[in-house]
Amino acid sequence: MISKPLGTSQLGVGFLVLSACLATLAMPALARDTRLVLPIYPVMQQPATREAIGNDVQLRFAATPQPLVSQSQMLKAESYARPYSTTQRYGDGRPVIRSDEETCREAMRNTLVALAQAARARGVHTVTQVESFYEGALLSTPGAYECHAGTGSAEVHLRGVAGGDGGAMATASVGVDDVDAVPGLNAEGRTAYQKFLQSKPPRTLVIRRSGDSSWVHWADGLVPRDINRPSDPTQRALEYCTERHHGECSVYAVDYTVVYQKPKPAAAERKVATEGPVANLYRLPTDSHFADVNDSSVVPVREQSRDRYLGFLALPLPRAFAVAADGSAAFASGGAAMADVLNTCEREGKTCWLYAVDDRVVWKSDPRQRIGRVNQLSRIQQDARTP
Repeated sequence: MISKPLGTSQLGVGFLVLSACLATLAMPALARDTRLVLPIYPVMQQPATREAIGNDVQLRFAATPQPLVSQSQMLKAESYARPYSTTQRYGDGRPVIRSDEETCREAMRNTLVALAQAARARGVHTVTQVESFYEGALLSTPGAYECHAGTGSAEVHLRGVAGGDGGAMATASVGVDDVDAVPGLNAEGRTAYQKFLQSKPPRTLVIRRSGDSSWVHWADGLVPRDINRPSDPTQRALEYCTERHHGECSVYAVDYTVVYQKPKPAAAERKVATEGPVANLYRLPTDSHFADVNDSSVVPVREQSRDRYLGFLALPLPRAFAVAADGSAAFASGGAAMADVLNTCEREGKTCWLYAVDDRVVWKSDPRQRIGRVNQLSRIQQDARTP
């Protein structure tokens, strides 16, 4: 066999391959940066989050993005979480690696705590317009936050407005889950409060006190069932309340924080004196002449619901009574009574139709001609009601 020396060209190729391999080994590995947009409510509904934030600072999330915020009032906070579980371990002792979503939820909680601490350092008890602000980029999705997860940590950045609503303070030591802390609730009010607790933010519950009794009204989400209602749940809940009751309504809870402050009696009395009669916000449907409005015997409800119709007849005008497909019933009073009673049915997952409004029966035998949704009502313009 005749040996042959390696050619120059082959040496060059071998050198290039070796150089490429060495260069690859010398290059640092690119860090993972996974962007996630996650909902806020799973973080806020955890008792550990509310306990960590504390009751002395109220955090209110932005209903819509706020591109312009005063630098002097702005509060910023950022924090992170490690993916390694502190409670779960494999059989060989290694910590379990949590998912990006789990790690981001802890990072969000840590950032909320940091924002509350920044508020305390500023001497304020309220931070409004809390929103995701990662690396100075405003997230346009309401009710969500941006998280960046890597191999070793997940990070969240937030901002808010210090004392943006004039400094309303959270009610110390009262948790939003404590139904017994709400003054003067009857069984119906407690049921309504439980439904509020099951709703998702943004959400607001308002309260109307009258002697030893209280009524509650709540709204959630940014898209009202009635398009004529405000998109902000606080304004919407207050509107529901003031339309149904004479006197002053107060905000009790926003999202996961109790903010109730007892209204001054003098102010409530002045408002009652100047309000005058309540007007219908919707045009009255035509009288169907199905029956006399005072005849409870022909109302198509279960026998146990017939007493509710007698309660409806005792209400002042405006008022509305609705019958559900299952034979149950609901009623309401106030300027938005028709919309309120239909919305109540919808929240409970029931199909309802208006039976009586004010002093007339509007029920019709043909289901296709009945009024069962708010969008079938015609809202009266404000200037048309003003004499």
